[in-house]
Amino acid sequence: MGGTVQRPLLAPLVSAVAGELQGLQPEEFLRDTTKLSNAIRDLARSLNVDVAVAEFGTLWDAEAMGLPLDWTGGFPPEPDGELPVPPVSDLANSGRGPVVIEAVRRLSSLLGERVIVSAGVTGPVRLSRLSGGNLSAVEAVDLVMSAVRLLCEAGTKLIWVVEDPEPPEEPEALADAMVPVWQSIAFYQGTGALHVAGSADGWEPVVSSGGRYLMCFDPEVSPGLAGRYGTSGGFGLALPPGQPGEAARALASTGRCVLLTNDAELAGVVAARDLRKTVSALRSAVR
Repeated sequence: MGGTVQRPLLAPLVSAVAGELQGLQPEEFLRDTTKLSNAIRDLARSLNVDVAVAEFGTLWDAEAMGLPLDWTGGFPPEPDGELPVPPVSDLANSGRGPVVIEAVRRLSSLLGERVIVSAGVTGPVRLSRLSGGNLSAVEAVDLVMSAVRLLCEAGTKLIWVVEDPEPPEEPEALADAMVPVWQSIAFYQGTGALHVAGSADGWEPVVSSGGRYLMCFDPEVSPGLAGRYGTSGGFGLALPPGQPGEAARALASTGRCVLLTNDAELAGVVAARDLRKTVSALRSAVR
């Protein structure tokens, strides 16, 4: 993935929402490896997408590190405390770590070369905030690396680093610290994507420092990044459900847009019965 492409790869964020098709609540679904991998396989094939999303934005890695989560309010789960310092280090055997990793392995086997298997990790800035500031964003990069390596070894070929709109306090230092993470993903022949929902222009200093990853953003609310990528570079568009706006259509048609995705997991936002219509709207950005 990367460089000039004939069309963007379609990567709707349909992971937890797949459980609704089986009448399952998100937490129950996301803790069951077999149901998770089979449902996502079936949905990827049914929707005819390029990327199957094993996990996105559920804080699985932070939970495995010891962050308590509250699922009673629906999806996504909310933090119910702070990330401990030092955090739990054995992500492969803690929390939902084994579920996510095994789901990636199974999806990679079930889908083969035709569909790219992806999963998300919590970004270092968000991890820092979840720790109550007891970890700096730069310090949290080591935690991101641990989760990334597990996903890469399991067969993930696209890894989302999921961040909030609020930018880091030291963007250049963070960009430098993240270089080994992006390099590690590339070593496993994968692609890294920095996914920032909402107004992402505050991340422009990080983007300006370069790196081997795709910036995924919503150009309608991030005019600075839209202007930057309007003339050069590969990127991804992270769009809300509904018909794409003019800025999104313009960027999607440049030939440099690599990914078309959503600004968040669709569970709790779009009903399962409307998934096909929602994915068709995302696809229409390049028509």
